[in-house]
Amino acid sequence: MHKQVNPLISDRIQEIRHKYLTQVSDTSHSKIWSSVSEKEDYITVTIVIPSKGCSWALSDNGGCSVCGYVNDSSRENQIPVTKIEDELRRLIIEAKYNKPLELQIFNSGSFFDKSDVPEELRNTIIDLIISSGQIIKLSIECRPEFILKEKTAIKEILKRLSNIKLEIGIGLESSNNAILLDCWNKGTTLEKFESSLIYLQSIGVEVKSYVFIKPPFLSEQEALRDSIKTVFDAKQMGTDVISINPCNIQNGTLIYELFRKDEYQPPWLWTVLHLIKIANEIAPNIKIICDPTAAGKERGAHNCGKCDKIVLKLIEKAVQREKLPENFSEICSCYLNWEILMNTPWESFRTRKLSKLRKLNPLKE
Repeated sequence: MHKQVNPLISDRIQEIRHKYLTQVSDTSHSKIWSSVSEKEDYITVTIVIPSKGCSWALSDNGGCSVCGYVNDSSRENQIPVTKIEDELRRLIIEAKYNKPLELQIFNSGSFFDKSDVPEELRNTIIDLIISSGQIIKLSIECRPEFILKEKTAIKEILKRLSNIKLEIGIGLESSNNAILLDCWNKGTTLEKFESSLIYLQSIGVEVKSYVFIKPPFLSEQEALRDSIKTVFDAKQMGTDVISINPCNIQNGTLIYELFRKDEYQPPWLWTVLHLIKIANEIAPNIKIICDPTAAGKERGAHNCGKCDKIVLKLIEKAVQREKLPENFSEICSCYLNWEILMNTPWESFRTRKLSKLRKLNPLKE
């Protein structure tokens, strides 16, 4: 049986989390955030509801090392169901759309965690979705332990949704249990993820696997290798969708503390691009998505600053499986820096400031 918590990591995460949350009011996050984007054949409506927050993040184990979404939860100040119902009604029933809807509902935690999304609220959301008459797909998120615990509830909701597709996103992050333990403090294992995936697919639920790029304590080289292996394993397990998520620095997290001390830097955009290229080769029949948060900024995946917008366009093309340039070094000289970084033992860079590595020209000088 795999150990799920490393006290050396979890205790520090819990200390950082507790200190930050005591400084952040839980009454200021009572609004529902939403966005609408139009595709060729459908419209995607994304809604973030203010729930109590991820149980793992609020536990004595402190939650994941990179995740600060609990900062935006209502925590003890639970939002009335009627308030959320009124806003959802406005967004998915009263609003008039000229195409079918794909609805994404996020809650900074797990949809099937009753302490985060009470059963009354969950049923209200499903009632509204059914009555809208326009929704063709519902996407939600959940940790593996709640999927395995709430099998009956998932089956009942799937039955009620009838012809509306249900997709559940699960944070695989890494398929390496040692990395989940010592870098992530994920509190779960590859085996639990696979059990959840197998169960969901057996009842007709689509599974979206989140693959993370560069948790703390891994070099750029190690992080890319781990992400490639994770994409391969997700494909072997039979996931329907792979969502590639480069790290972005969030307040109140262990990774923010490391970043502040210049002991961690987010991944290069070149790393993200290469991962997507390889993912397309590994999993040609699986949908790959990537929409990096804070990309091109100091706290998100970025390059030297001069080529970031260009490389982000290439990432979009790679996701669409369009042809890419053959020689990336012609796009920007920082690509050569990235190549040197990826082909040099990490110990060679220990004496350099991490934040300066992208802008040295050339890096080997």
